[in-house]
Amino acid sequence: MKKVFILLVGLLAMMAASLSAKAQQITITLYPGVNWISYPNAEAMDIASAFGNFTPAQGDIIKSQYTSSVYSDGCWMGGVTQLVPGCGYKYYSKRTEEVDFSFTQTASNVVVTSTPTGITATSAIVGGMVILPEGTHVFLRGVCWGTESNPDIDGDHTSDGTGIGSFSGTLEELDPNTTYYVRAYVVSDQGLAYGGEQSFTTEAGGGDDHAYVDLGLPSGLLWATCNVGAASPEDYGDYFAWGETQPKDTYNWSTYQYCMGDNDMLTKYCNNSSYGYNGFTDDLITLLPEDDAATANWGADWRMPTKEEWQELYQNTTCTLTTQNGVNGLLFTAANGNSLFLPAAGYFDNSNLSNVSSGNYWSSSLYTDYPGDAWYLFFYADNFAVEYYGRYYGLSVRPVRSSGQN
Repeated sequence: MKKVFILLVGLLAMMAASLSAKAQQITITLYPGVNWISYPNAEAMDIASAFGNFTPAQGDIIKSQYTSSVYSDGCWMGGVTQLVPGCGYKYYSKRTEEVDFSFTQTASNVVVTSTPTGITATSAIVGGMVILPEGTHVFLRGVCWGTESNPDIDGDHTSDGTGIGSFSGTLEELDPNTTYYVRAYVVSDQGLAYGGEQSFTTEAGGGDDHAYVDLGLPSGLLWATCNVGAASPEDYGDYFAWGETQPKDTYNWSTYQYCMGDNDMLTKYCNNSSYGYNGFTDDLITLLPEDDAATANWGADWRMPTKEEWQELYQNTTCTLTTQNGVNGLLFTAANGNSLFLPAAGYFDNSNLSNVSSGNYWSSSLYTDYPGDAWYLFFYADNFAVEYYGRYYGLSVRPVRSSGQN
C-alpha cells in the first residue's frame, strides 16, 4: 500500500504540472427538449452574450435553481439574466434539431468551489462542481480543507465520488470559533485541478445557537423553538418550496427547481412515471440532506420533520390556538410542562403572501399517491391536520434534531 500511495502522489504532481498551462474549447450541444448544462467560464456573463453564437427558438426556457427565463420576440424575459460560474441550468429547447455553442475553458475553472453552508460550531456542508466535457474520466473529486489558506490534496480532504457535476459533503468534528479554508479539487484524465478558495468561521460556544425544547415525546425528538430564518418564536421566518433550500421572489411550477414547468414534469422525488418528465422516476420519498432547508441553513444536526413526526407531536401534546406576543399561532403543551409555539405565518403563492391567519409547515415526506405534492402541517381556526400540498408553494420550516445530539 505504501508504494502505491507514493506513486499516486507523484502522478498527481505530474498531472498538476501538465494541467496548469492547459486550455480547451468546450462545445455544448443543445438537444430538442430538456438539457442539463453547466456554465464553465470564470466570470458571469449576461444571458444574451453567453448564448450569442446561436439564436434560441421562440419559447425556449432556461431555469436556474431559483428562477427561469423565456425567449420571446427576440429577447430573454424573466429572472435568469446572466449565467454564473459553476452553476448548472436546465435548458428546454423548442428546436427540432441539435444546435451547438462553445466556450473557451481554462484549467483554472474546471472545478468550482461552492460557498459553505449549514455552518455550526463543529460542522459545515462543503462541495463544488466539476465542469469538464462529457466523456472525460473523473477519477476523484472532493474538497481540501484546513485552517491555513490554500489547502491541497496533501492535507485534509474529502473524497466525494467521481464524475462531472455537483457534489457535496459534511465536515465534522471541527473546532468552534475557528476559520477554515476550503478548495474543491478534481483528478481526471486532464490532470489535477483546484477551484477557488472559500472560507468560513465556525460558531462559538461548542454548539449551534438554535434553541430547542424537549417535549418528552416517545421518540425523544427535540423541536426548534424558531422557524428557519426567524429570530424569535413569533417571527415568521423564511418560506421554502419543498426540496428547495433558499427563499425566492416567486413560487410556482415555472420557478420550481425539480420540474420542467409543470406538476406532471417532475425531475426529482418522483415515484410515478406518469408525473415524471419523459417518464422519470427515482423512488425518493424523503428529502435528502442537500435538499432539506433545515439542514442546509442550520447544519447537519438539524432536519425537517417527517409526516410521522408531525403526527407524533400533536398526538402527544395538547394543541391550543392562541396569541403569543401579539402573534396568532398554535401552542403545543406537553405533559412535562414544556411547550412549543408555531406562528400562523401563511404561505407564498406566486409572489403573494396569503392567508396569514393559517399555519403551513413542510414535512420532509413526499405524498406518494401524487408526487407533485408533499405532506405538511396545516392549522386554521378549528381545523388542524397533516395534509398534502403542491410542492411549489412557499411554506414555513420548523427544524428538529434527535435527542442524541442534545
